[in-house]
Amino acid sequence: MRVQVEVAVFTVRSGALQVLLARGPGGAWLLPAGDTASDESLDHVAAAAARDIAGLRGISMEQLFTFDRLPDAVSVAYLALIDAGRHPLAPGPGAVEVRWFAHDDLPVLADGEDAVVAYGLARLRAKTAYAPVAVNLLPEMFTLGEMQAVYEALLGRELDSRNFRRDVLAAGVVDKSGEVRAEGRGRPARLYRSAGGHFAVDARERRAARQISSGDDPPS
Repeated sequence: MRVQVEVAVFTVRSGALQVLLARGPGGAWLLPAGDTASDESLDHVAAAAARDIAGLRGISMEQLFTFDRLPDAVSVAYLALIDAGRHPLAPGPGAVEVRWFAHDDLPVLADGEDAVVAYGLARLRAKTAYAPVAVNLLPEMFTLGEMQAVYEALLGRELDSRNFRRDVLAAGVVDKSGEVRAEGRGRPARLYRSAGGHFAVDARERRAARQISSGDDPPS
């Protein structure tokens, strides 16, 4: 049986959650992917796909799910979250073009790849229940307003600014950088850095996390 690896890379640009796709010589848009060899680890193949197809190096990934690919293959999907500003795209020899697409306005994908994107999004939203995932999509220093905007893009809805700020600071998942940034005519905004730890946006995401961790099938 042939085993391939597909990588769903997400970012937030201009307030919108986007997915990385590559266009091959045949004109179809695809997730970065690669076939495994007997002496290669899945993690190595996933990293090579991101590097050789899109020029992405040193990004963190996690294994997402294994999907059947008829008639005689399976695909092991990986999930990656990056700040596009820190990781410029550079098409490799196997790609004519690489670019970001809004997650809800994708071109036609190869059979099964839409399920990878959908399950990646579900996992990403569930992770907001226990991990400060937004920091992977932000520059090294950021304002709390920028962090909130990323969470709103991830969840597809607005959050209450006062509650968000209170909960982030109480969770201890950010540290003050000691620097500020002027934004318009108002008071300069304080800049923060990631401090790790656990953070849940609200109860809705905690329920989603329980559903994902229960081992339910990925969305079709």
